[in-house]
Amino acid sequence: MVKGYKVLSSSILNKLKSIVGENSFYDDFAIRWTYAYGGITFQKHWIPDLILKPQTTKQISEILRIADKEKIPITPRGTGTSLSGGQLTPYKGIVLDLTNMNRIISIDIGNNLVELEPGVICDDLNNVLKKNGYFFPPDPGSSSVATIGGMVASNAGGIQAFKYGVTKHYVMYLEVVVPSGKILRLGSEVLKSVATYNIKDLFVGSEGTLGVITKIGLKIRSLPKYRKLGFFIFETPDKIQNAVLDIRKEGIIPNVLEFMDKIILDALSNYLGGDFREFPNGYVLLAEVDGDHEEQINTDFSKLYNIITKYGPIYHKIAQDEKERYKFIFARKSSLPALSRIKPTCCVEDCTIKISDFAEVIKKIENIPEKIGAENLEIAISCHMEGNLHPKFMFNENNSEDLKYFTKAINYLYRKIIIPVGGSITGEHGIGKVKGSFIELEHGIDILDIMFQMKRIFDPNNILNPGIGKGDKKPIKKVNSIRNLINYRGVSLEFNCMRCGFCVISCPSWLHYNIEAYSPRGRLSILNGLVYGDLKINDFITNIIHSCTLCGLCLKKCPSGVNTLSIFEKIREILHK
Repeated sequence: MVKGYKVLSSSILNKLKSIVGENSFYDDFAIRWTYAYGGITFQKHWIPDLILKPQTTKQISEILRIADKEKIPITPRGTGTSLSGGQLTPYKGIVLDLTNMNRIISIDIGNNLVELEPGVICDDLNNVLKKNGYFFPPDPGSSSVATIGGMVASNAGGIQAFKYGVTKHYVMYLEVVVPSGKILRLGSEVLKSVATYNIKDLFVGSEGTLGVITKIGLKIRSLPKYRKLGFFIFETPDKIQNAVLDIRKEGIIPNVLEFMDKIILDALSNYLGGDFREFPNGYVLLAEVDGDHEEQINTDFSKLYNIITKYGPIYHKIAQDEKERYKFIFARKSSLPALSRIKPTCCVEDCTIKISDFAEVIKKIENIPEKIGAENLEIAISCHMEGNLHPKFMFNENNSEDLKYFTKAINYLYRKIIIPVGGSITGEHGIGKVKGSFIELEHGIDILDIMFQMKRIFDPNNILNPGIGKGDKKPIKKVNSIRNLINYRGVSLEFNCMRCGFCVISCPSWLHYNIEAYSPRGRLSILNGLVYGDLKINDFITNIIHSCTLCGLCLKKCPSGVNTLSIFEKIREILHK
């Protein structure tokens, strides 16, 4: 256990097991190992001590009461899709896997309100709401696997944020459990109430540092009846910046206004094929308007089209039907999968700027590899055009030289580019376990001190998700020790699993066993441990490997195209030999 926190004694373990039951209590090292994997570079020392899968608020209250008394770290987790490592455990302790708490409790169309538990998947919610003609607008790229609890914790946005905003605009109330075990209901079911301080919004975007969210009341909206979308390619980002500024001045509010750079478009042409192979390469602007009146949509889109084409795109295409619209929207959501096939590792950053600084910032980010002398680092950029940039860094985390330059590039991004133009170090992914050192740079020590005091009101012993810089002054120790393959010392493993979790929720064995180790991502993480000698083959691991049904669903879901089916068949063959 890490200094400042206590060891999980046998008596504490027995108490925790009695709360959740034996089938929701996991302390085997192989299972805990799989919970150390996420969308950031792997740290093999960040292995939690215990995994618990509570099913009720009462269970969580009892767990937190024990953890607070004994000073044991608690990290809430959904499906583990965070791109900033928010669900990872540098201080070990207990992971609360909340995926069992996945009920949609009630849908109240008359009051535009839905109540649910934190483990509900975003797309699952929208598939249910669609039957009633409604939707929950925040739409992150991981919507097919992201949980609503995680979206609240990180204040997720996505591709429709320009018009529809982010998660906080839809959270009406929350039920949360704080470390003392108290169960609080924050917010209200009515649209207007200033009866208390706005404590509820402190928890939206708090990344699990103030309390564990157990119920969520969301405002929902009626689905728009009409949409019209255009796909535009430009030679330079300057023209896109000018077009977007003019769109804003005109008062047009697109529901989609998205940017992709040249590297992404080139990657998409290889990933998607078809028409994308015929497009000229350049910088993409994807623009769409929606609403309930067809005439108004046509009028708004004509204005949008005239503004954009005034700046001379080298190519443009207007979606003629829903099928063509879906092709372009799918392309935007496929940018990360397409890039993940270029290099073994693709890490996604998240920062915000003013649109008036857009073109200048894009050029500076493109020049980072040259500025720091990183020959093997590539950077691609997408952007939600309210100013939310997502630079994507491609390299090989298993190569120590690559890892050094990636770290140098991140420092350059925030210290030399984003902060100097008055930007923010995160727009929707959160601080996670990677950006704590930049908070003071953006906000100053006085704000950090206030956050620290607020954190202590709810969590005086700092047990909730320690390591996230919000209210936590404890620095994270990163080791990044060189790991050598057992049979090929000095060779860098090239393996394109980006640990996104898209394969998890459709996997039959995960649905049956309901624990990360039995998912395709979990098995790949076990294989990673085996080839580096961090794990040893035993009967338990053999059973996990053989629990795979070889159905191939994970291969279909994998954005990176990892041939999971072939890998799992091969490892079985090796085990039998």
